[in-house]
Amino acid sequence: METAGRRRLPGPVTILIAIVTGVALALIIDIARSGGTAGWLGRHGLRPLYVATGERIDLRGRSLYLDCRGSGAPTVVLEAGSGSDSATWSAVHDGLAAVTRTCAYDRAGRGRSDPTERRTLSDAAAELGTLLAVADEPGPYVLVGHSLGGAFVRVMAGNAGADVVGLVLVDTFDPDLQTDWIHPLLGPLRPEYETTLDELRGVVSNVDSLDWPTSERQLRASSIPGLPIDVLVAARHEPRLDEATNLAIAKAWVAAYESLSPGRVRYITAWGAGHDVHIDRPDLVIGSVRHLVGLARH
Repeated sequence: METAGRRRLPGPVTILIAIVTGVALALIIDIARSGGTAGWLGRHGLRPLYVATGERIDLRGRSLYLDCRGSGAPTVVLEAGSGSDSATWSAVHDGLAAVTRTCAYDRAGRGRSDPTERRTLSDAAAELGTLLAVADEPGPYVLVGHSLGGAFVRVMAGNAGADVVGLVLVDTFDPDLQTDWIHPLLGPLRPEYETTLDELRGVVSNVDSLDWPTSERQLRASSIPGLPIDVLVAARHEPRLDEATNLAIAKAWVAAYESLSPGRVRYITAWGAGHDVHIDRPDLVIGSVRHLVGLARH
C-alpha cells in the first residue's frame, strides 16, 4: 500500500512515453524550421522518394516521360541538370504543384525517355515545346533549370518569346557568363579555371549527347531582356584569392546575371546549400517560383 503523502515514481513505460514524445516534438520543430519535410531531408543529405506518376508521350517515333501535377497557370516546367531526370525534383515537385500546374520530364536519353542522337540546346528546347503541346500542357510557362538545365531553359526562353513569363536559374551552368565576367578577375588562377571549364564542356557534351560548340553559340545568342529571373546560387568563395578579389567576383556574378534581363533579376545566395540547391534548400526554389507565378498572374 502506498504511504500517504508519498508520490509514486514514474514507471519505465511512463518514462519511455515521455522520451518518445520529447524526441517527436523536437523532430517536428526541426522539420518546421527546415521549411518542411523536404527541407529537413535536404539538410541531412537525403531526398524524398520519387514516385513515377507520369506517362510516356509519343512524339512520332520517340517517347518522352512527362509528369505533371497540380492545376493553375502559368505552368511550371522543371529542367534537370546533366545526367539527371525528373526524379531529381522530388523535393520540390509536390510543393510547386500546390502553387500551380507543375511538370517535370526526362530529356531524350535520360530516365524513362527514349535515347537521342547528338543534337543542340535549340533542338532539345524545340522537342520540349512539342512535348508540352502534344500533352496539352499549354503556356504561359515559368521555366526552372538546375545546373546544365539552366542553359536549356535560357535557350528555350529566347526561342519561345511571350510563352515564357519567368525563369528560375538554380546554380546553373553558364560558361558564357563565366568566361566573359569571371575569368578576367582570376589572375594567376585563370588558366586553371579555363581548363576546368573546358573539361566541363566535354562532360556535358558526352553525357547529354550535345554538340556543345554549336550549343554554346546558341546560348550566347539567346536574348531574354524584360523577362523576370530569379537566380539561386550556392555560396562561392575561392580561398586562394584575397577577400577583395572574392568580393569583386561576387559582384561580377550579380552583374553577369543582371545583364540577361536588366532590372528584372533577383540574385539570391542559397546559404546552407551546395550545388543541388533544389534538394538542400527546396524552400528557396518554391519561394522563387511562387514569386514569379504571382508576377505572371498580376
